[in-house]
Amino acid sequence: MKNWVWRVIITFFVLFSFVPTGYELLRQNDLHPDRQFELVHNYYTDYNFYLSRIRQGVEGNLLVHEKYTSEPHSGSLFQIVYLAMGWVGDFLTVPWDRPGDIYHVARVVFAFLVLALIVEFCKQTLGKLTSAWWTLIGFLLAVTASTWPKLVLEFDGWRFGGYMPWFTMMDSLQRITFLPHILIGQAIMIFLIIAVASRKTLARAGNWIFLGFLACVLCIMYPPGLIVVAVTCAYLWIFDRIFWPRVVIGFMSVPAIVYTLLMVTIYPWKRLVEFDVLNPLAFNLWEYILAVGPILPLGLIGLVVALFKKETALKSAMAWILAFFTIFIGFHFIPQQHPLRFAETLPHVPLAILTVYLFVQIARIRFRVGKTRIHLGYIASVIPIVLILTGVGIMYSSWLWQRDFTDHKIRASLPLVPSGSYVMYPLKDFIAGMTYLRATTPRDSVVLSMQTTGNYIPVYAGNTVYYGHANTVKYEEKKVAVESFFAGTMDQSTALAWFHGARISYIYFGPQEAEVANIPALDTIYPFLQPVYTNAHVVIYRVNE
Repeated sequence: MKNWVWRVIITFFVLFSFVPTGYELLRQNDLHPDRQFELVHNYYTDYNFYLSRIRQGVEGNLLVHEKYTSEPHSGSLFQIVYLAMGWVGDFLTVPWDRPGDIYHVARVVFAFLVLALIVEFCKQTLGKLTSAWWTLIGFLLAVTASTWPKLVLEFDGWRFGGYMPWFTMMDSLQRITFLPHILIGQAIMIFLIIAVASRKTLARAGNWIFLGFLACVLCIMYPPGLIVVAVTCAYLWIFDRIFWPRVVIGFMSVPAIVYTLLMVTIYPWKRLVEFDVLNPLAFNLWEYILAVGPILPLGLIGLVVALFKKETALKSAMAWILAFFTIFIGFHFIPQQHPLRFAETLPHVPLAILTVYLFVQIARIRFRVGKTRIHLGYIASVIPIVLILTGVGIMYSSWLWQRDFTDHKIRASLPLVPSGSYVMYPLKDFIAGMTYLRATTPRDSVVLSMQTTGNYIPVYAGNTVYYGHANTVKYEEKKVAVESFFAGTMDQSTALAWFHGARISYIYFGPQEAEVANIPALDTIYPFLQPVYTNAHVVIYRVNE
């Protein structure tokens, strides 16, 4: 198949995945006049979390610092992909206040990279066994693979629904241009699996060094991806008995593994693991099986057939899916990482390959019934096409759901500030207070606020906050203290000592803080606070010692 055909197909799916983002951009002038447009991706708390890292890159930081907790700490390589995106943005002179532009461009760039590598994986496996047509079918199945469909009647007609819609990676449309760090992690993971399965690649010792370096990068950027690659290598050894090259590559990744294990024992980075332990994702195995969709049973049947026939050309796909299920089961007993996180490591790709292999084998079946010769080739060709068309229908329905979400968000006016499951555009006054902080306060100033406000401040002002994200150190304790302060129930001496200990210099009193407060003005209860900025919805106080 011509390369330009693959480029057109990849471009179509990337642009299709980006349609909801484009729609929101086109509707930005339809907001309420008191609201400010922002192009949030996925969910605002994590979106701001990633933008805060990009901002640090634009500012020239060499390591990531946690802006969502006030404890002094050393920088880290965790989420450095966002820091690097900021470096690139700075080089390209992207304005400091436009980190979202960098983020969304990265989604597109990395999506092209992932899809191109999926194409290469299909060529390296199916291309050795069958025609270009079946290779194309394998790619399309991998991209469109989705839940078992359910028909849902909405006000504007019937749509496809499905299982686990709350987990974005199960949405075939959204996962194409998902979170940049996951996309680049997936790309490196696919590249490594292709490389470590290739005898030709492993025959040159110089390649081991490069692959070992990539394994280190993958460990820092996306640890689940390295775990999948490592276990895949173990299964590949069972298939082909190539041992030492993979051991050398694995050994070279040890420094990154040790670094990662040490960092997650130190705050604030320990909180990344601690949060998953304290707040495990809701999970139902049967619902997950339904959410993976038809390619799960079909792919597993294909796996059994391929193992029985010892199809060496499919060893990378077989090893990958065996590794996934080994890890998926094993991490049910390791609370530090929820097994559902490994659903982000693209198991639908090897499943799609093995599904195609199954239909290729079915297409070769011929037998007679009386004088009639039966050939299953047509049936074997039609079923995958039906699966792909159904998958495209589910993608289209996903776009309709996302369009509705944007429409509701544009109409939303209450509460004044989003929190919890409420999602809306921020008030202009809400952002104006942060603009003041950015213009008049040092970047290392610690600002106290409620969680939503604290989630926005590192992005729009660049300050550190005491509390503003689930990854805040001692989040649960801080939440209680912050609410007590804004409710006016904390005594003055305790509040002042608390500010000194936590290095808090400014208080942001906006709509969310006012919902908790029993008083119209904080300085009536805490006289050491001096108002320095006021608008219709916001008062900013400076702490006077």
